[in-house]
Amino acid sequence: MLLLEAGGRDWHPYVHMPFGFAKMTGSGMTWGYKTEPQRYAGNRRIPYAQARVPGSGSSINAEVFSRGVPSDYDRWTNEEGCPGWAFEGLKLYFLRSGGNTALSDAWHGTDGPLGVSNNANPQPMTRASVMACQQYGIPYNHDFNGARQAGTG
Repeated sequence: MLLLEAGGRDWHPYVHMPFGFAKMTGSGMTWGYKTEPQRYAGNRRIPYAQARVPGSGSSINAEVFSRGVPSDYDRWTNEEGCPGWAFEGLKLYFLRSGGNTALSDAWHGTDGPLGVSNNANPQPMTRASVMACQQYGIPYNHDFNGARQAGTG
């Protein structure tokens, strides 16, 4: 199995400063990707910030780390004809790459180069949104990269 990433070294200071992505988006330092037209967003194409460096979105402090639902990877192997992409086969690479600062278990690596941390002080609107979801009946989930990904957090 081989995964290639495009882009040069992450030398620019904006890559390393919190919220530097705001200066990077719309510049030549990102790929300029946009989503397909989004039906529930007035058919707008939403910018999808991915830096022109290895690590892409996670390198510019603009993304939430979520490796995806295991069943999606399994579907790639079982239904889409992509052998070697089942979740259990990839899980080792997720663990090796993760440098989680809060969790260490069968779902989280701590020694990898990809730093993963939790926001210790979420914005008041973020807290209100999560609480509203819970009041609506959506269960709280403190870890979207664990055994269960459904919920709000």
